[in-house]
Amino acid sequence: MDQARPQTDLVAEANHRVANSLALLGGLVRMQARAIGKNSQNYSNAEIRLLFDGVAARIATIGQLHRMLASIPAEGTIPLNEHLTDVCANLITAFSSEQQPVSIEHHGRICRVLTRHVQPLTLMVCEILANALKYAHPAGVPVHMAVSCDSHADGTLVVSVSDDGIGLPEGFDPRKDGGIGFQVIRTLAAEIGAHLDVASDNLGVTFQITVPQALVANARTA
Repeated sequence: MDQARPQTDLVAEANHRVANSLALLGGLVRMQARAIGKNSQNYSNAEIRLLFDGVAARIATIGQLHRMLASIPAEGTIPLNEHLTDVCANLITAFSSEQQPVSIEHHGRICRVLTRHVQPLTLMVCEILANALKYAHPAGVPVHMAVSCDSHADGTLVVSVSDDGIGLPEGFDPRKDGGIGFQVIRTLAAEIGAHLDVASDNLGVTFQITVPQALVANARTA
C-alpha cells in the first residue's frame, strides 16, 4: 500500500493536469470560433488552413507538454530552454512550407522553472510564435525568429521571442489591440503575474516576458 500510494497520487495529478489543459484548449477554440462568427468577411483556403494549423499546433504543444510532465511532480522543475526548443520544432513542422520556410535560433542560459508554471509559459510562447509565423511576412518570404531565456540578478527570468518581419500596424496597442492570439498572451501573462513588453519597428517584433521570482525554480529559497 505504501508503494502504491505515490503512483496513485501521480496518476490523479496527471489526470488533473490533462483536464485543465483540455478545458483551456476548448476555451481557446471557442474564442476563435466567436471571433470568426463576428467577422463578416469570407475566408480564403489559405486563411482557413492557418486557422486549423493553429489549433493543431496548440493540441500538439499541450500533448508534448504532458508527455514531458508525466513523471515530474508538481513541485518539480524543468529546464525551460530545452522544452521551448522542442516546442519550436513542433511549430516549424506545423507552419513551415516550401513556399515560406521558417527558421528559429535559440539563445540564453539554463533557466529552470517550477513544473506547475510551465503550461502558461509554453502556451504564451506558442501563441507568439504562431502569430509571427502567420503575420510577420505577408509576402511569403522566409521567416527568421529567435527565442531566448536568461536569468537576471534579481531572480527573475526574461523569455524573449522576436521575428524579422514587417512589425505591428501603425497605432497598434499591444495592451488592448489584436485578435485571439494577443488576447491569450495577455490573459496568460496576467494569470501568472508575468510582465509583458512588446517592441515593434520595421525590422520586426520582440516580445519580452518577465517571469516573477516566485515562479523561478532557482529562486525558491532566495
